[in-house]
Amino acid sequence: MSSMGMDKSGSQATTQNTWNKLTGFVVRPGYPDTVISDSTLVMNAPGVGDIAFSGTVQLTGDVQQFRVVRNGSEVLGSPANQDAIGTVPGVSVSAGDTLELQYQTNSLFTQRRNVTGGYLTFDQTTQDHPASGSPEIGWFTQTAAEVERHVGAEADIGWSATAGLGLDNTIDAPADIGWSVDADFYHGGEKFLGAAPVIGWSAEAETAHGVARYFDVETDIGWAVEAELEHIRKVEPPGVLWETTTVSIHTRDGRVLGALLCNGLEGIIWGRERLEVSTCDITALTQADPELMEDIRPWVHWVTVWYSDRPVWSGPIQKATLGRTLTTITAKDPSTFMWRTRVPVTRTWADTDPTSIADSAVRSMNELHQLTAAPVVIPAVSQAFTYSATADSRMMHQMFDDLVKLGLEWTVHAGRFILGPFTREPIAELYECDFLVEIQRLRDGTATFNDVRVQGQNWAQTATAPLAGLRLQTLVSLDDVFGVSNIQRAAQLYAEDVASIRDVLVIPSGASLHPEADIDLDDLIPGRVVRVNAAGVSNLMMIDQMQVSATPASFDVTLTLISMENKTELAELA
Repeated sequence: MSSMGMDKSGSQATTQNTWNKLTGFVVRPGYPDTVISDSTLVMNAPGVGDIAFSGTVQLTGDVQQFRVVRNGSEVLGSPANQDAIGTVPGVSVSAGDTLELQYQTNSLFTQRRNVTGGYLTFDQTTQDHPASGSPEIGWFTQTAAEVERHVGAEADIGWSATAGLGLDNTIDAPADIGWSVDADFYHGGEKFLGAAPVIGWSAEAETAHGVARYFDVETDIGWAVEAELEHIRKVEPPGVLWETTTVSIHTRDGRVLGALLCNGLEGIIWGRERLEVSTCDITALTQADPELMEDIRPWVHWVTVWYSDRPVWSGPIQKATLGRTLTTITAKDPSTFMWRTRVPVTRTWADTDPTSIADSAVRSMNELHQLTAAPVVIPAVSQAFTYSATADSRMMHQMFDDLVKLGLEWTVHAGRFILGPFTREPIAELYECDFLVEIQRLRDGTATFNDVRVQGQNWAQTATAPLAGLRLQTLVSLDDVFGVSNIQRAAQLYAEDVASIRDVLVIPSGASLHPEADIDLDDLIPGRVVRVNAAGVSNLMMIDQMQVSATPASFDVTLTLISMENKTELAELA
């Protein structure tokens, strides 16, 4: 068995709303033993390895995903977004198995369907050295045998001094296997260990069981002196969540058109975002309820995703694509109405915090569109501003952009606006073991400015903040803020917020929270704070995005976290 890798060569046009096999690959540098046939990697022997893949498109936008498929039909792992690195660890392959890279997008734009690059690698994590012997095999000084296949012996296999045995498969022996002095036994694969006679160690033995399987022994396993057993907890996706998954389709005032139960669904992807519109993508079996699929109308009908009796996501349908086999439905949360609403009121708020201003605007927008879910306002002590709005002069999302610059925090949970900042008190404490992959740290300065000039109706003010001797400048326009004191406060507040290098924990695409992580779906609301212990540090992190990808076979939760900087130095007016 050998590691293999291939790179995409040339661009390739793909079709919309279907998984396209990518073609035109060459051997990836560093993988000399690669075998490519019909644009697939062909495995030359059995083995175990880690898969990594990525892809690039000519223009980004809409839903753009890559995935790995074995033998033309079996999907491995979870899809990865464009330019993200997807991983599928610990994949067992057989000789002749093929691995191919596929791409899918729902975009109508030709450039967003044009794949320009990508790669697929299989990095072997085991070695393949069969060993067998019919007569007695002995070593008289020191020997190590590492075996990944079947080991069979008609006579005793013994070591007179020291022996180590590492295996990833079953060992059958008609006679006893013993060690007279020291023995280390490591079982590093997801296999079955069986022993008919007694397995014993006369002096010292250590067993590290780092897999999600079990030991089954027909007779005693004993240690004469000392034994240690390390057991890493078993990963079990909470399938009960899929079994209780329901999607209801209804009007904005709650009149139900129909429902899709778990047996009529192929998969759901939904999320929550801070300061952004969140999306829900549903793939359903058309024949599960063809009349319901035919009756769906964008904006008129909404979807609500339920787990057991809890609504976790709700919003108006944007589009539905009906096929003979599958129907895909895309919906946005109610904040999408800000892009369909002009500023609904003419009003001046005097010395008012941005959260109260946003509350008034959202209630007016809800009244216009006959939305019944009133916003949840989190009371907090914040800066007060004098702000003026003129009806029909701007769009609502532009008004909210201004209020965010003044300190507004908002998100949408289960179809309801949440306005205002949550407390910095962490709702949970997470560790590296609460994630299924290594947590990475990204230091991001792409949105960093420490010399900010804010321009209002009748005044402009510059604020600076110390940052390693840098002068990173930007201009901010607040057309509906006036008054010297208001603009000075806005400049200081904005400079404090952007005059830092973001330190973000990055979870690779396709990775998820451990199913046993001590946090609930209802706790994963953007803006809330968790304490994360990773990479030797302990930081307060704000939830910026969360996404759930559920199918009958998997339930993955991914997070994007933003570090909470302690602002010890205030911005100064210049």
